[in-house]
Amino acid sequence: MAASAPAQFSKPSAAQQLQLGKQAARELRSKERVLPAGDPRVEVVRRVGRRLLAAMADRTSPWEYSFDVIDSNQINAFALPGGPTFVYTGLLSHLKSEDELAGVMGHELTHVRKEHWAYAYRDQQRNNALLTLGALVFRPSRGVLDAAGLGSTLLLDLPFSRRHETEADQGGMDLMVRAGYNPQGMVDVFQMLNETSKGGRPPEFLSDHPSDSKRIRRMQEQANSMNRNFAPQRPLYFRNGG
Repeated sequence: MAASAPAQFSKPSAAQQLQLGKQAARELRSKERVLPAGDPRVEVVRRVGRRLLAAMADRTSPWEYSFDVIDSNQINAFALPGGPTFVYTGLLSHLKSEDELAGVMGHELTHVRKEHWAYAYRDQQRNNALLTLGALVFRPSRGVLDAAGLGSTLLLDLPFSRRHETEADQGGMDLMVRAGYNPQGMVDVFQMLNETSKGGRPPEFLSDHPSDSKRIRRMQEQANSMNRNFAPQRPLYFRNGG
């Protein structure tokens, strides 16, 4: 019965998310210029990533995080389902502090931890079913989540809801603070991204994470509500000037 078809679409499991994320990461590493482990930019990104992971309360989660840097002028960063995380050199060149980097990465890791991609995928399938007369042709039981048939495009292009973005902002800020970073870094990086989008094409990051004055104000209010004195932000420095 077509009316019941949407109920058949469930959120991808943790195992499916891990499988899809790993496959998409392999695809990206084969197509993009991923910097080697010894590059100073990779060292900084992985150091910040380790600090954030060490601060996570859910240490028994199934996710398998990794941190890579793509050599590209794009101002972008993202995390794939299951944990593979990529930061672009174009974004790093615009950041002033490790705290700003921690803000971006904390936001992305929260998307993984909260399974936002999986919920977005489920909701998209349900919406597609409702708009299709023959909803049962989707046949989820036959493996719409087969990793061989779901490329990285869908993993990267599926938009998050406003609720998920707000949750990633809040969770990311809480995580970076637990890791010892100044929450003003998250506010500053989103302000920078917003400014960069004025008078021209917006940064790639904002195509997936739309920013506006209300969103930035919520971040600032969250930081202020902590009512704590934080250490000054740490300048973003790459060994040997990388």
